Amino acid sequence: MLKWDDVTRLATRLHGIPVLGCRPDSPAARAGVQYGDILIAVNDVPTPDWGAYIAARARGHGQMRVELFRAGEMLILEVELPAQAEPVAPTSLLEELIERGTAAMITSAPRRDPEPS
Repeated sequence: MLKWDDVTRLATRLHGIPVLGCRPDSPAARAGVQYGDILIAVNDVPTPDWGAYIAARARGHGQMRVELFRAGEMLILEVELPAQAEPVAPTSLLEELIERGTAAMITSAPRRDPEPS
């Protein structure tokens, strides 16, 4: 398993978003998205950052076509989105991340400037 720092560095080089993980039973988890994947595009729109992801996701109308880089290969997954997603309270999400140990990975990762392409 790649270290989080290595995943982040690779995502920067590929102009994608690193995937830390998925909430259990979420649409992304059911589609097969997993830790270490790098999100390259959603609905055929490149996703170099979260703003691009949010805009691209809105184009899906109930589903998302996700392009991922995983272990040297490009994968395309279809993610079925619920008709009306229930909002997640930020404090609940933070508690969940802390409980799963995910928040520790984020806060312990050293901050680095992006590497030149």
